[in-house]
Amino acid sequence: MTDYSSAITALVIVTVVISAAVVYVLAQPTDLPRYKENDPRSKEEDR
Repeated sequence: MTDYSSAITALVIVTVVISAAVVYVLAQPTDLPRYKENDPRSKEEDR
């Protein structure tokens, strides 16, 4: 049997790095304008 511990360790490290990158990106404030179609404060007559 082949020892897969190095491959498993590499996959765990890659998973942790990708997860940390996703958390970092999602924690940043967005620079996109908010889409307010369902916002009750935006009324149809204001458009």
